[in-house]
Amino acid sequence: MLLNALTKSFLPIARCTGKLVQRRKCHSVFGLQDLLRQEKPEQFSITAITSAEHEKAIEVLKEHYLNEHVLVQSRMMRLNDDRAIDEYLIGLLRQGNSLFIKTEDDQVAGICVSYASSPVDLRNLRNYAFYRQDPNTKDFLNFTAKLQETPNLWVLFKEPKIYEIKMITVKPEYRRQGLAVMLVEKSMAQAFDQGYKVIRMDCINQYDYKVAERCMLSCLTRFPLHKLHGTNQPYIKKDSKYNRFVRVYVEARIQGDQPDKVRFRQRQDIESLIE
Repeated sequence: MLLNALTKSFLPIARCTGKLVQRRKCHSVFGLQDLLRQEKPEQFSITAITSAEHEKAIEVLKEHYLNEHVLVQSRMMRLNDDRAIDEYLIGLLRQGNSLFIKTEDDQVAGICVSYASSPVDLRNLRNYAFYRQDPNTKDFLNFTAKLQETPNLWVLFKEPKIYEIKMITVKPEYRRQGLAVMLVEKSMAQAFDQGYKVIRMDCINQYDYKVAERCMLSCLTRFPLHKLHGTNQPYIKKDSKYNRFVRVYVEARIQGDQPDKVRFRQRQDIESLIE
């Protein structure tokens, strides 16, 4: 009854050879799944990812995060079958700061991978990339390291470790319900509970920055991804249709001499931070 009422109320009526436009196309306006969810919202729970769930976490990340990554799309990379990427992801998950969001029937709806990093982790990541044979894997890992230190928040905030919300994705069938916001808020609370003072979230597509802003993070800087250079050339070309800006969002709880963002931007040219 609800769907019939909505169909009659919202479908534009047009004459086409004496007949009405086909009503079955009304679902393209709202979406049947969205209507049903509004009638009966699903309940979700957030849990820490255990070691027994690492394989499932990697599966979700490869299918719904890596395949939608700007660098992977722009370079048409194939990373799904590379064991080196699995080992990198497992290294992140082992720290124990990553989260699943699940439905009532224990189905994974989304994932948030967070990691408290230090400058030593960047050197280790670059060393790990150096010995990889696949050039795509090598570039992906080096791009990740370059992004982590642009700008260098360890120096800026004088903190030995920065808590990074590194990877966040929600399965397509569960999107547009605020699950990403729930994951980020939970991860931030977890970081401050553990004593970390600075949280970082790098937003490299057209949607995730909205999540950061809803979680009240502050945009520290914004610059085009083609400014990040590899050994011989930019990781992403300026004319790439996937070229987008990266926005670096930060939430800091520093007592005393906290860096002021305005003075910081005046003091250092942003190009020096990128190059």
